[in-house]
Amino acid sequence: MQTLEGTVVRLHGHHAWIIAGDREYLCPVRGKFKQGKRRERSPVAVGDVVEFEIVQETDQPEGHILTIRERRTELYRAHPRFPRQRQVIAANIDLLVIVCGADQLDEQLLTVDRLLISALSQGLTPIIVVNKCDLAQPEVAGYAHAEVFKTCATSGELAGLKGRFAGRTAVFAGPSGVGKSSLLNALEPGLALKVGEVDRQGEGKHTTTHATMLPLAGGHVIDTPGVRDFPFWNLEPHEISLYYPDWEQPRQQCKFATCTHRHEPQCGVKAAVEAGTLDQGRYQRYLTILREHWNQQEAAGY
Repeated sequence: MQTLEGTVVRLHGHHAWIIAGDREYLCPVRGKFKQGKRRERSPVAVGDVVEFEIVQETDQPEGHILTIRERRTELYRAHPRFPRQRQVIAANIDLLVIVCGADQLDEQLLTVDRLLISALSQGLTPIIVVNKCDLAQPEVAGYAHAEVFKTCATSGELAGLKGRFAGRTAVFAGPSGVGKSSLLNALEPGLALKVGEVDRQGEGKHTTTHATMLPLAGGHVIDTPGVRDFPFWNLEPHEISLYYPDWEQPRQQCKFATCTHRHEPQCGVKAAVEAGTLDQGRYQRYLTILREHWNQQEAAGY
C-alpha cells in the first residue's frame, strides 16, 4: 500500500480528514492510538502531521493513520468534563488570535486573560482583536505586552491585521457571537463561512461546531467553536502570575518565590497595584482566575 504524509485539517466523530498534495483523505482514528493510560481525550488534533497509508482510491479516498509526528506546539486545556485529562484543540500553530467584542468587552476580558495565560504558557504568540468597533470604542488597559487590533469585520476595517498571517498557522478563539466567522470572511474573501442569525447588535453569531483548518492571508487558520471556559491543565496556582509579562519586575520584590499575590505579606505585585503602576481591573480578574483554578483543582481531586 502507498504511504503518504499529510496534515489533519478536520476532525468529526472518530474520523479525520487529511490533506496530502491536492487530495483529501478520510481516515478513521484507530483504536491503537487510544490504548494504554489516557492522558488526552483525543489522540489526534487538527494541525497534526501524520503518516498514513492509502486503502481505497475512490471519489472519497480513504486511508489508515500509521504515526503522528511530534508536535511543534499545541493549544490545550483541561477537559471540562474530565479535568485530569488534556484536551488538545490544535497542533503545530504559531499564533493565538483572541477575539472579543467591543460592545461586551468588560464581560469578556476574563476570557481574554485566560486565553492569554494559555498562549504564553504554551509557547504561542498572542494577538488580541477587539471586533465590532463600530458599536463601541472601549479603552483596552493593561495589555501593553500584547498586540491589540481594533477591527470592524462588517465594514472591512481590519487595522493591518491581515499582514500577520503569511507563512503562519493561527487559531482564532474567543466567546461565541463576537464575529469570528465574519472576521475570517473579511480577512480571506471567498471563505464564505456560515454566519448565524443576527443578534440585537447587528452581527451574526458564530456557528462553528468543530475545529477546521482553512487558508488565511498567505497562511492557515484553525477556526474553533466559541470558548465558554478554558480550564488550565498541569498549571500550579503560583505559576499563573508568571504569564503576566508586565508583572515581571514587581514580582521580583515579593518576599516569597511562590507568592500568589493574594494574601502574602511584602508582595511586590500588590504594592504596584496600590501605587497605580499595574492595572487594577486586570489584577482583580487575576484573583478571579486564581480562585476558579483552585476550585477546579479541588473538584478534580488534586
